[in-house]
Amino acid sequence: MREKRLEKILNYLREKGFATINELKESLNVSEATVRRDLNLLKQHGLIEKYRGGASLKGYSRELSFFARLDEFKNEKKRIARKVVTILEEHQIIALGGGSTIYYTVCALDDSSLHDLTIITNSITTAWAVIQLKKSFKLIHTGGTVREGSFECIGGHVFSFLEKMNFDVFITGADGIHPIVGVTFTDIEEAFVARKMLERSKRVIVVADHRKIGKIAPIKMCDMNEVSYLITDALSNEISLSLKKQGVNVMLA
Repeated sequence: MREKRLEKILNYLREKGFATINELKESLNVSEATVRRDLNLLKQHGLIEKYRGGASLKGYSRELSFFARLDEFKNEKKRIARKVVTILEEHQIIALGGGSTIYYTVCALDDSSLHDLTIITNSITTAWAVIQLKKSFKLIHTGGTVREGSFECIGGHVFSFLEKMNFDVFITGADGIHPIVGVTFTDIEEAFVARKMLERSKRVIVVADHRKIGKIAPIKMCDMNEVSYLITDALSNEISLSLKKQGVNVMLA
């Protein structure tokens, strides 16, 4: 029985990359204590990494499958993207992170009424999306050391660059969005870059499909009361009310 359960946990992590204890408890229909014991055993065998409230496969990184993720929940991400551009304003200076939902947000600019934006990003894929647009927006890339797989730039050069900038809006994806814990990432260096972009911005827009809502990834980027807008395709009334009480404008796409 336990061997089958352990295999189910590994299969779940192979599919999702990261899972909370609550997700595993519901998926396996067992107690929280049982899940914790199973995770401890898998960690002892070097198969997983354990974090507060969850676990991931050893060496897992959300960005390794960026191009594959472009096809995951594509319609939901495109709806989110179209909603994002409706709250942007002409002449704004916008900081963008990386990820598939951000990629589709850039693509949505072609069908928007916007024509004059300055876009700053540390992401190669986001920059490439801007270059491919029919419209011509001013594009500035931070430079820095490119991380293999994620195509996002990190390092001291990025921080030095961002320290000199002021943004009207910062738009970011996330690996986890929890009303109590906040916005979380799986990669610490990318979380640090996102945090710096947030600190230099007047408003913060977090975009994520429903799978990220309620999830907690290992690295905290910010509290929910630092977020101006959350744009997603679905979330529970309970979470929506909690976020609104913290001053977050919740928008469904």
